[in-house]
Amino acid sequence: MDRSLAMLILLGFLVILSLIILALFAMAPIFSSCLVSLVYTLYIFLSNESHGVHHAQEFENRFWSIFTILFSTALFFAKDSPIAFGNAYPSLGFLGVLTAGYTMHTWDRYNHRKDLNRVLGMKRSTQGGQSLLSLRDSGIPIEDQLSKINSCLSDIDQLLIPSTINNLIKHNFILRKEREIISIFEEAQKNALNYLVSHSRLSLLFYKIKDHRHFNGKHRTELIELLAVDRLPLLTVVSKVIVLHALQMMKLPANTKAEYWVKNIIVSTSQDDLSELKTRTDSKGDHLCMNKLIYEDIRKENVRQDILNHIQRQAKTQLAHRKYAIHSRSRIKQSYRKVLSDVDDTLTCSGGSYPSGIDKRYGKKVVYPGVLAFYRELDLGTEGREEWLPSTIGNLVFLSARPHVYKDITEKRNFAKFERLRAQAGEDGRGGMHTMPSLLAGDISSGTEFIMKNEFEPLAQKKFENFQQYMSIYPEFFQIFICDNGQGDVRASELMYNAFPQHLEAIYVHVVQNKANTYKYDPDSWKDRKVKPFFFSTYPEAALDAVTRVPPLIRLSGLQRICQDAISDFYMIQTKNWQSQKQKYDRRDELNQVS
Repeated sequence: MDRSLAMLILLGFLVILSLIILALFAMAPIFSSCLVSLVYTLYIFLSNESHGVHHAQEFENRFWSIFTILFSTALFFAKDSPIAFGNAYPSLGFLGVLTAGYTMHTWDRYNHRKDLNRVLGMKRSTQGGQSLLSLRDSGIPIEDQLSKINSCLSDIDQLLIPSTINNLIKHNFILRKEREIISIFEEAQKNALNYLVSHSRLSLLFYKIKDHRHFNGKHRTELIELLAVDRLPLLTVVSKVIVLHALQMMKLPANTKAEYWVKNIIVSTSQDDLSELKTRTDSKGDHLCMNKLIYEDIRKENVRQDILNHIQRQAKTQLAHRKYAIHSRSRIKQSYRKVLSDVDDTLTCSGGSYPSGIDKRYGKKVVYPGVLAFYRELDLGTEGREEWLPSTIGNLVFLSARPHVYKDITEKRNFAKFERLRAQAGEDGRGGMHTMPSLLAGDISSGTEFIMKNEFEPLAQKKFENFQQYMSIYPEFFQIFICDNGQGDVRASELMYNAFPQHLEAIYVHVVQNKANTYKYDPDSWKDRKVKPFFFSTYPEAALDAVTRVPPLIRLSGLQRICQDAISDFYMIQTKNWQSQKQKYDRRDELNQVS
């Protein structure tokens, strides 16, 4: 779909919507006024995530409950509402309002609890190869301690009764159960403590255990202080990542000390362990990444700057070690490289669907043959292991132009796609996506400007802004940027190189339109630059460049695997995704030029 047709469809939609609104006001002015006011309130709520109403899940739950009560009141009692049965039967209408409000309250709590119970996508194990039988504290097997925590949590977490009411009704019982949980974490030895942190529902614990102001029991603060400060030296990197995730799920503004707990966890971690902590945090398969933690969740500038300064100091030490060939034990010679990629027309074909992209060579949403193998081999590099291992932490990052909208509404679709691709991969990483990537999303303002004015510069600037923030978090890593020439990615790569010329190893540009039409690309301006964009049509072609560079970015065996996987990927494309046999044969011939 080209831009003019898309704009025509959008204009038609707006005209129809305006006519519907006018008709509603003509037929039901009172109900329509209420509806418009509520919709505007909802827009203000969704578009202002930094507002205090979003500082705690309890506040958001109250908003949705009150919003539903107001909406159902208008629906049941407005005189010109299509179902205003509340006027004839006030008691029934009142009951309907209460039922709607309580249903929304319960539904929101259910969805949030489901998120809190999500298992993180990382390896969990006991330390030092110990068996569960040997993990005992005071003669109590660790499984029994974990069961005790879960039992106490079940007593605290009532499915149908809000925590505020439950705490008032059974406050002594709740206080006792919370104290039992804290005592187990307090008394556990190092190995048992890490096992409990990685196997308990820590996010739900942080959320359900409260600071009871009226009963003189700051149990939430005590539990987090225990793990983020007092016993922090005993935690492994994996355990620290889980504690950080639980703090993000709790929402940092929910506790005045939360930002300092985050800072303490990060600054207590150094060099390669810090690189692992950051990378694991970004590889969980959700939007709660390091970028969001540092640049959105943390509001105090001095705390943010202290964290970034610590990261910079550790990066300088790591770079010095690498310069003098002092190899660290934890990375095991894995390349210090992040593979950054665009999504539409780079990972998957847009099918020419505006505004996603312009490439029509493959069907919509088809994964380009060889692209996943190219990511994997760049991530592997030329040092260390010959093939990907399941225990390896990946370094794949997607820079998307698609805007972030309230929490992770847009990001969820991408992560669901990544999860499907990840599930297709074998233990050697082949056949699918070798790791769960992180995602840096765009924003509404740049997306709106692109759609309304067909202006690529805001998209390029937003990607560059994301890249700048990302580099401040990962200064010890080199970067490879993979994109397409359909929109503003080449311009973004130019901004990246100008700001970080020593850190950008390579730029790969997937050709989806004539090279001369690439937005703001001037070959002469790149002549004196060490790194130049390499334009390619297929991923085996890009891999051939990667293996012939000096020094090479991938192994010769990696090139062979990319070509093999590209052929396999091509024949996995379903018949329905080809517009014609000619299109299929053209793409086959295109691949065969290299593979």
